[in-house]
Amino acid sequence: MKNLLCALSLLALLTVPLAQAQTAVTATPLNPAATPVPAPASPAATKAQGAMACPTPQQYGAVAVTGVRAYAPHEAGQEMHEVSLRDGIVVTVNDITTLLAREQCSPRQKKIVLFLDGRPLADIRPYPPSNPVANTLNFVLNRTETSREVWTHLLGKPEWGPRTMPVSVGIEDEHPITSRFSIAMRVIPPGWFAAWTSLFAVLAVSFLLLARRSDVLRDPGPAPAPGARKPYSLARTQGAVWFGLILAGYLFIGMITGDYATTITPTVLGLMGISAGTVIGSSLIDQPPGVPIVPNPAISRGWLADILSDSHGVNFHRFQMASWTLVLGIVFIQQVYRNLAMPDFDVTLLGLMGISSGTYLGLKSTSENRR
Repeated sequence: MKNLLCALSLLALLTVPLAQAQTAVTATPLNPAATPVPAPASPAATKAQGAMACPTPQQYGAVAVTGVRAYAPHEAGQEMHEVSLRDGIVVTVNDITTLLAREQCSPRQKKIVLFLDGRPLADIRPYPPSNPVANTLNFVLNRTETSREVWTHLLGKPEWGPRTMPVSVGIEDEHPITSRFSIAMRVIPPGWFAAWTSLFAVLAVSFLLLARRSDVLRDPGPAPAPGARKPYSLARTQGAVWFGLILAGYLFIGMITGDYATTITPTVLGLMGISAGTVIGSSLIDQPPGVPIVPNPAISRGWLADILSDSHGVNFHRFQMASWTLVLGIVFIQQVYRNLAMPDFDVTLLGLMGISSGTYLGLKSTSENRR
């Protein structure tokens, strides 16, 4: 009997902790504070996840241009019928959200750029930022060195009338989106054309009158006889030709591109240097320092005859120098008109011109001065 009571007591002691543990386990799910609940995603995280949703090729292929118009950025957005450099273009697309998503998903972080005539202008970005509500992108046409080749294609060989340019947008280094719209682009600005042409015409006419009535293009020294005129100088004529061509090219390039700072090239400096050296050398040969000035007995027979001949008649070295000046002058004009940049002649061409001028000075110092 005693042993039975001891067994019952031991069983009661073991039953109480087991019941307490079962109660605790059963009550745990009923306590909301003890149950971990996942925190809801923040709006920023949701937006970031949406921004990373890259469009499929089918979605991006459906994006197309639905409208193009020109405006003046500095005149309160006044709309225009044609566009020029430093003007603005507004491009409207049917789904700008997909286009912006494509920009964010670009593997090389490429940006949305403007396409003119199928060529991307990598440095022309939407400004101000795009309008997702109106599905519009604003661009301002500014020419920079980064896109010089594209602008040369667009503006080279300028004509008076406007050019029709297909317009689109897209990711740089990719194909532009579908577009059937174009815009009229005026290459030669009428205002600047009138201003610079008038200035150059005044300078050219003034110089021609000065050359006819004075000795600015004639050999140095006193007149050969009363009422007689000295012959025209080939060296001074060459210097005047290159001065006029370089000045005209500089004004022409600046008028169309608006760039007056980066047009001077080493070729231009070389041409001016050769011309200046030829003029100085010819003057020193005609009037050596420390030698009494003797009038030149030669009398002018007309501009062309004077520059091609001396007292002995027409000379080959004079004809050679005049021919190279004419040929390189034509090449100079053609390249300025086509590329809207000062030409960069090969060193060989400049060397040929230098040799021609050196031959002229060498023979002038020997045979031409034997009178």
